[in-house]
Amino acid sequence: MPDPRPLLAHLGLTHRPAADAEGLRAVHRAYVSRVPYEALAVQLGEAGPLDPEALAARILSGRGGYCFEVNTVLHDLLTALGFAVQRRAAIVGDRGAHARGEPVNHLALVVTAAGGEYLADAGWGEGPLDPVPLRPGAFRVGPLAWEVAREDGGWWVGQHRWGSSPGFRFADGALDLAAFAPHHERLSARPDSPFVRTLVVQRPHADRIVTLRARTRTVRGPGHDERAVLAGPQDFTAALRDDFGIPAAALGPRRLARLWALACAQHEAHAGG
Repeated sequence: MPDPRPLLAHLGLTHRPAADAEGLRAVHRAYVSRVPYEALAVQLGEAGPLDPEALAARILSGRGGYCFEVNTVLHDLLTALGFAVQRRAAIVGDRGAHARGEPVNHLALVVTAAGGEYLADAGWGEGPLDPVPLRPGAFRVGPLAWEVAREDGGWWVGQHRWGSSPGFRFADGALDLAAFAPHHERLSARPDSPFVRTLVVQRPHADRIVTLRARTRTVRGPGHDERAVLAGPQDFTAALRDDFGIPAAALGPRRLARLWALACAQHEAHAGG
């Protein structure tokens, strides 16, 4: 990323943050709050390779991406700001997923700032808003907490009960971007991929997670328990805009119509199953 200023402006950051712990927190919180977790390109059959410039342009248009995509751009943004950043292979699932040999399905970032290491992750879809210090124990943002534990050859990050997955494990070794290409290709194109099967958009907040799966919108967190089925395409477009910050112009009428048709078909298949 030759010039981080357009992306910083998109995130609402008027000054270049320092490459320290406070600056990392400012960038991370702005990025997770502004860039939606979404696999709409996968649904549309438009997911391309992990091209940092193309993915950054998508974000600047008002869109987002799923883990491999949004964390690819976050990696380059933090690097351009002077942080030392490593990509790590991760597996989202239960704590035994790695031991069972399940394949990599996530890209996590480890950032060094002020002599400490932090997990930076905008691609989980469910938070946390702030970078997570890599030291064993509980990490809390508002009423939500995550468990951080050292494991042989990596780290485990366990999620609170309002999330949709137990957590994820990431390995110690740093990898280049090319190492994630086959995992991205598998998850963005294979029919059995959850991102191919189901439309998903998410945004975490300090006290709740807002999710759209097919036509079902949920809000979960302490004191939050909402579930509603979107009635029509206008509600779908409004949810993308109001809940996730994706303006209609970023997709256009044809894509919006295709996405709504996919959401309806997935909803009916789930209800009928």
